[in-house]
Amino acid sequence: MNFRNALSLISVLIIFLLSAYCMYSITFVLIDIAKAFLVSLSAVIVAVTLSWIGGALGGFIFGILADKFGRKKSLFISIFLYSIFTILVFIINNIYELYIIWFLVGVGVNGENGISYAVIAELQFTNLRGFAGGLMQGLYSIGSLIGAITAFLIVPSFGWRYLFLIAGLISLLSFLFWIWIPEEKWKGRVQMKISEIFSKDLRRLTIIGSILSLASFLYLIPAFSLMPSILQNLRVPTYDIVIAIADLISAIVYGIAGYLSDIKGRKRASLYFAILAFISSIIFILLINTDYIEFSVFLVYASSAFFAFFGVWMSELYPGKLRATGANFTLLIGRLIGGGFGPLLVSLIPIGLSYALGTDLIITSLLAIASISLL
Repeated sequence: MNFRNALSLISVLIIFLLSAYCMYSITFVLIDIAKAFLVSLSAVIVAVTLSWIGGALGGFIFGILADKFGRKKSLFISIFLYSIFTILVFIINNIYELYIIWFLVGVGVNGENGISYAVIAELQFTNLRGFAGGLMQGLYSIGSLIGAITAFLIVPSFGWRYLFLIAGLISLLSFLFWIWIPEEKWKGRVQMKISEIFSKDLRRLTIIGSILSLASFLYLIPAFSLMPSILQNLRVPTYDIVIAIADLISAIVYGIAGYLSDIKGRKRASLYFAILAFISSIIFILLINTDYIEFSVFLVYASSAFFAFFGVWMSELYPGKLRATGANFTLLIGRLIGGGFGPLLVSLIPIGLSYALGTDLIITSLLAIASISLL
């Protein structure tokens, strides 16, 4: 890898990290916002759901823009959206303004994410794309940890609004790193039709890729969103430390999974981790009421790495002119249903939250195994 490629890789990773930092910032002040606007906690959580719905639409729209007008131009707009609108939360007056603004933050963050997958797929280092993709996806966990640290340091003394102000201002650094994102390889507009992702040659990839995306998000989002509450309900005294360790483990394993995909191939590596996810899900259910529940949490978080390099993998499988559009379409259903409604759907299973999550993990890991096998 030459210096220019290394600089481009570092830049896209930092931009991705800062987008995750913005996206997760709200999760640490949900109760504070509810108290400030005299609304229920569930009313504030609606903003999180809206961000995933916005993310589903934003990822797809920015994927089209990236293929038509170029990666770098579209990335600039997405950075502007998530950084500026995160800052604007500082001055909101009611919950409805939060809904609108956080929807747009979701549009920007997932627009950036989808473009980043395509950028990684096009960097000139074919032997490390999986590792880069896994490392990048693992940065979501690191972004969450940075958000937690910021909230711990800022909110008690200055209030919840300053968390968004600081996160948004720091995310403006993305523009400095945007400079080093490589220019697109074409000049002018590319002639392409969205319907081409359902052409005879690509239809199977689009459908099965979308199913795998749905399975992945229905595994990931409920697990990462509901696990803190489950551990708290099970009276695990150090549940917050357990989750922090699990986040770090997942970030490391995502990079390892990506590297394995470079050595063994994307399909084989993804299948290995999906099988591990199925086994981990069974272990989680078996250990729910034991003193070893923490071990099963670490396994669940680590085995979610079957999704680690999904975005890069899909981007590689589509032709260049459809790369961002195709990859982001496969992510659309996953983001919309899994991200937007996954935790709610799991909470509606009438067998207790712990066992409901375990059931969800088993079903979705099996669906992931089946869809990976068919790719």
